[in-house]
Amino acid sequence: MWKMHDGPAEGRDHWTVATATTLALVALMGTLTLAGCGSSDGPTGDDTPDPPEAPALADPPPDGAAAAATITAADLAARVGIIADDSMMGRWTPSPELLKAAGYLAAELDRLGLQPGGTDERDECVAQDVAVDLCPYVQWFFAAPEDTLRTVNVIGRLAGSDPVLRGEYLVVGAHFDHVGIRTPVAGDSIYNGADDNGSGTASVLELAEAFADLDTPPARSILFVFFSGEERGLLGSRYYAGSQEAPIGDVMAMINLDMVGRNWTDTVAAIYQLDSDIFERADRVADAHPELNMNLLTDPWPGENLVNRSDQAPFIPYGVPVLFLTSGLHEDYHQASDEADRLDYEKTARLARLIFWIGWEFAEAAEAPGFLP
Repeated sequence: MWKMHDGPAEGRDHWTVATATTLALVALMGTLTLAGCGSSDGPTGDDTPDPPEAPALADPPPDGAAAAATITAADLAARVGIIADDSMMGRWTPSPELLKAAGYLAAELDRLGLQPGGTDERDECVAQDVAVDLCPYVQWFFAAPEDTLRTVNVIGRLAGSDPVLRGEYLVVGAHFDHVGIRTPVAGDSIYNGADDNGSGTASVLELAEAFADLDTPPARSILFVFFSGEERGLLGSRYYAGSQEAPIGDVMAMINLDMVGRNWTDTVAAIYQLDSDIFERADRVADAHPELNMNLLTDPWPGENLVNRSDQAPFIPYGVPVLFLTSGLHEDYHQASDEADRLDYEKTARLARLIFWIGWEFAEAAEAPGFLP
């Protein structure tokens, strides 16, 4: 998660689970109070017509449950263990270790049979020791003018099944960089970023595997994008959104996962543009899957401007509805103690399965997410 201002995470009152829980309880109490005040056996005198019923959700694929079941806590733990290992040296942008992580992501996309979406610059791959056969999945760019080395985003594409709608795209993304090597704490100077954002990166890989496992993909195409440079100011996603590799005019929605492995066991915060219907669409999917025991909570930290603080932000100026999912900060945020053994993988797996169903709805439904009139 991009840290826009200084100060320890635990000192920010608007960015705590306690605050979120309080707000959720207040909202629930208000709902119950209004329901009690409005209940009676007689007429209310309100002639306002009922709102039209929301359209039915898209039909699930016959093998959807089996595909979602490929997302497991064990797989997530194994993936975070690779991404947030000490050998990755905190995945700073740019660094050889970030490229090592990128190579792992590209190899997984290739193994899953996804189409590559990078720039395929073979000379650069050779120069920076990236496997040439994985080069088509890598998008090279300079993250900042002062950088002397180029860095990468990693992109895989699942083609849609509808001959017309496959020209529209759902982007599912997460940043895979972190803050690198910093001042030692108890002898540990490697800031591994297991939750930030190994959890989101591993979840997107699991989602790519689940969608690739379907016999018939959804109508629209899906782009799985792993961004670098987020910790330096959303540099990777800014570059991608404005690049020729991004079919930005045809992107109908963007789902971003950032820090989804800690805190609540049954809730995730959902940040989005208030004039879009993307939250309502996603919330209806959550209601349709009570077995996942995962609820969407509208932005509990409005003062933190989170809609502009992670990799969904560069898509907003292009008129793309965005859904940013996060479990929030904690005491290990941007600390050496953000380690893989502190994540709740069972919760993260349930959340990723829910995102699979949300992604299916966005990519399959007759109407894509949009903006309110």
